[in-house]
Amino acid sequence: MRKRTALVAIVLAGIAVAVPGTPAAAFGAPAGRVCIDVRLDATLPAPPDGMITQQSITVDENCVVRSGAARFLPAPSSRERNGDHRLRVWSEMYDCCGILMNALYARHGWRTADGRISQVDTGVDTDWNREPWGGGWHLSQSSQADGCDRPCSTARLEQHAEFGYRGVFDVTGTWYHNNHDLGVTLTGDGTATCELRVTARHWFVGWTWIRGCG
Repeated sequence: MRKRTALVAIVLAGIAVAVPGTPAAAFGAPAGRVCIDVRLDATLPAPPDGMITQQSITVDENCVVRSGAARFLPAPSSRERNGDHRLRVWSEMYDCCGILMNALYARHGWRTADGRISQVDTGVDTDWNREPWGGGWHLSQSSQADGCDRPCSTARLEQHAEFGYRGVFDVTGTWYHNNHDLGVTLTGDGTATCELRVTARHWFVGWTWIRGCG
């Protein structure tokens, strides 16, 4: 990936309303502290080669979005010897105890020639937490799309995953539902932009969204 000065532009949109009467104090959250229909968005330009961008987001007891600083962390080079480029994107939801509840990951590799993209390869992974007695989170559906008729100057790649929950904190399976969306724009000059979104039907205080690109 071409080295350049990294400017991180982060766009957040949080829609949350506190409501009483939750099922059990889910994942250790304070009783009654829950926000509904939370949606968070972010745009993260890919960092310089040899680094990743990562940021954590929480929602406080008043359902106000609290975003941590976007951190640049060292990582292996994303440039192959033959000039190919690599990019990873991740969206992870953790409970208040630091346990990963559900996550969506994407790995992109693309080859460029004469300022155009000639090849794109994408790998997608999901992860979710299960309870020992058979309950917990589960993947309800996933999809992906590739918007590039190669060769092309830019390629738009999208991944989507939805997770439901049925277990000790909600036996009905209707209270929790988390969606993860990743959108990446790759360019023929080797640069990229990552767009990430998470939506939660109910969000308890203490949950953390960690997203990254690089």
